[in-house]
Amino acid sequence: MSQHRHQGVDTLRGLACLLLVALHTIGEAPEHGLRVADDHPLAVFAALFFHLRMPLFAMLSGFVYGYRPVEPGQRLAFLGGKLGRLGLPYLFAATAFLAVNIVLGGPHALPLTGINEAYLLPYAQFWFLQALFLIFLILAMADTLFPRAPFAVAAALFIVSAIAFLSPFGRGIEWLSFDRMLYLLPFFAFGLALNRMRPAVPRTLIAVLLGGALILMTLYALDVFADPHRDIPRRTAIALALGTVLGGSLLVVTLRFDPLARIGRFSFTIFLYHLFVVEALQWLYASAGRPPAYVGLAMGVTAGIVCPIVFHLVVLRLGHWPARIALGLDARARRETPATVPWPGKNTGSEATASRLAKP
Repeated sequence: MSQHRHQGVDTLRGLACLLLVALHTIGEAPEHGLRVADDHPLAVFAALFFHLRMPLFAMLSGFVYGYRPVEPGQRLAFLGGKLGRLGLPYLFAATAFLAVNIVLGGPHALPLTGINEAYLLPYAQFWFLQALFLIFLILAMADTLFPRAPFAVAAALFIVSAIAFLSPFGRGIEWLSFDRMLYLLPFFAFGLALNRMRPAVPRTLIAVLLGGALILMTLYALDVFADPHRDIPRRTAIALALGTVLGGSLLVVTLRFDPLARIGRFSFTIFLYHLFVVEALQWLYASAGRPPAYVGLAMGVTAGIVCPIVFHLVVLRLGHWPARIALGLDARARRETPATVPWPGKNTGSEATASRLAKP
């Protein structure tokens, strides 16, 4: 495990993993997961944090990218590295997940004539990786065109993507999760902008984020309690505002909680493989006569976190190529995830050292 990590980022990664696994265990609708009604406390809990889960993942991705951006003349090398880091595990995990669902008749099975949809359209949780790679394509262009204005690039990208987020542009375009890329892009750009604020995030912005998070979360919670049966759309003004202020607030206060940070170090593997375990447990849960939903939640979240971590550690011991294909990692480097470095403005070494430590 790398010794050069940002425990605050790992803590938030762990939190995002817990929320994601809990959502898939509970189910996004009464016919999924634990089969609880929309007004059940667990379903209400899942709805309350709907606008935090994926925006937080995207914001953390943008924040970490800020430490190792594409460099002039290295655009193809950067994108090739991202293909290896994201593309190989995507192909392996999505193919394995699809095969398991086809053989066992799972909820994510596709007809043999339509298996290409698992690679070209949003499929299970894997759509996030498609969308993230499209975002890296955009950043590879923007950062190499304007290498002397990194903060301006991040700020402009946030403004433009926020306008696109609220507009009709791209809605319904599912190829390579383009619509969902537009959903994630403002949060990625905001995390990148927070990283590039030097020497530190202004206190005024911190106060605005914290105050906005409190007010908006209160109003949103009242709305959810008033009508827990309604659908929750992604690309709305409240979704943009909540995702930005909630994720931004968590990031600027730099929470540190070691148990969550330990989970967060395996966040990519948990993201890729938790649904294998969750769906298997849901079958066992139904076979056992559906015990209390809270028991099912505890089982699903525990197994959905622990099993991917065990898988990660086992695969690393199998050698270089299994780790590259299943995890997107170089086992010879002996590290669990790419290293991250402390928040801008907190001196732990020279800029050159920080840049070197942050390179994948």
